[in-house]
Amino acid sequence: MNSAVLPSFDKISQALEEAELFTNAAESHGVLSGFVCGGIALDNKSWQPLFNDVVNEGMALSSSLKKLIAEIYADVVKQCTDDGLGFHLLLPKDDKPLDERAEAMAQWAQGFLVGFGMVQQSLNQASEDVQEVIRDIRDISQLSLDFEQEDEESEIAFTEIVEYLRVSAMLCFNTFSRQTSSPVSNTLH
Repeated sequence: MNSAVLPSFDKISQALEEAELFTNAAESHGVLSGFVCGGIALDNKSWQPLFNDVVNEGMALSSSLKKLIAEIYADVVKQCTDDGLGFHLLLPKDDKPLDERAEAMAQWAQGFLVGFGMVQQSLNQASEDVQEVIRDIRDISQLSLDFEQEDEESEIAFTEIVEYLRVSAMLCFNTFSRQTSSPVSNTLH
């Protein structure tokens, strides 16, 4: 896919709402990220039936919504496979209230766990680091972040959690999805 700019968080959420799906942009992005980071084939088709099961009771999406979700999926794949660490969570913009962004972050984490769990059956065989980040993501998904004040300290805490989720997703991707090249032999013949 070419590097098209995705619509905004609000426009994606609106499209999902208009389709009467019980999800939003953050959760959908989390599900797709979970698929990618959990080891699903990075093609254009593997994710579709699983996504339909999660958000639409197994029913196919409308062609316009399918196109939008396919663009988001392709963007997640592109970001994850970019060695420049370009992966980021799809969350509301910084001008939105902190409580709204924190709720979306928790929804992203919930979606990630659902998507990851649908495709990754070998978590118990993963390193302790990977198992720990999945437990942490689970804990973050259950947080009820109610910031009494929208001050710099709260913003910093939020930013650190988002960064932790981003790095954790990349750790999972590198563990379960990254295609390793064949090692080059150091032996001279």
